[in-house]
Amino acid sequence: MARQKKVFFGLFIFILVLLLVIPSGLFIKERFFDNGKNKIELYFMGSNGKMKATQKDVQKSEPEDVINTILEDLRVGIKTDGIQPTVPENLGVNSIEIAEKVATIDFNSKYYGLASVNEVICRSSIVWSLTSLDFVDSVIFTVDGAPLLSRDGEPYGAMSRLNILVDPVVSATTTEYAILKLYFSNADASDLIVEDRVVEVNANQPRERTILEQLIAGPKEAGNYATIPAETKIMDVTTTSDGVCYVNLSQEFVSKHNGGSTGELLTVYSIVNSLCELENVKKVQFLIEGEKMQSFKGHIDFSTPFVAVKSLKTVDMNQ
Repeated sequence: MARQKKVFFGLFIFILVLLLVIPSGLFIKERFFDNGKNKIELYFMGSNGKMKATQKDVQKSEPEDVINTILEDLRVGIKTDGIQPTVPENLGVNSIEIAEKVATIDFNSKYYGLASVNEVICRSSIVWSLTSLDFVDSVIFTVDGAPLLSRDGEPYGAMSRLNILVDPVVSATTTEYAILKLYFSNADASDLIVEDRVVEVNANQPRERTILEQLIAGPKEAGNYATIPAETKIMDVTTTSDGVCYVNLSQEFVSKHNGGSTGELLTVYSIVNSLCELENVKKVQFLIEGEKMQSFKGHIDFSTPFVAVKSLKTVDMNQ
């Protein structure tokens, strides 16, 4: 009997020690090893038009407070040359809710006043930064209690690193962004109109090809219209050291085009102006299936390179 009492007493002491040691161990780990902080990634826009992650330790606290801290960091920015804040100063947050690893952030009405390119940067930066937290898998934006709507009137819904991409063809593991100036036709097809677009880019792919892919995909802003036949395939694109970009397109670029002098001008200069926004591109030479053509649908001389124009009204068709 006495032996059983000793065994029970020993088990009691062992369990008591565990109850004391385990919480203490967790406290020590958090206090001295984890330092009571969350390691997160903050996504800012650099002066080169690329978005990069910056790691930072954020003091552990209530999840809503951690998110508020991140949003404030994105609003203030960091003291590094060329790094720009991604959240505007006047963009207020009404509330933050977290349920089942989904963070819902309600902004004030200033959100709908953001310019197109700034809105994409802001949204991408917030989603990528918040999903670096272990308690956030996706983010929902609302504005004054109503779901955030896209330009076509559809709710964005839950956004994550998989669906926040402007160009979903690019791998989600790429964390580098670029701002492209893309030229499309205006509403009455009288001239070109520029559309600023933030896309996630592949560092191993020439920027010229990315621009062509985006042009073929068409505009995203209401009132802008595509200029290139959707069936067009990019055979190759190469820029020489003297600034001439050789754009080699498939036969569909010509055969699927509707023609007409104005339509041809819109197509040619939407490509030329967009590519010439790159510092290394001064002129654009078109090739079809690897060969130079004398004319494009009979109205524009295709035998020599093109330079960018400020307006189609300045183009002399008789040159």
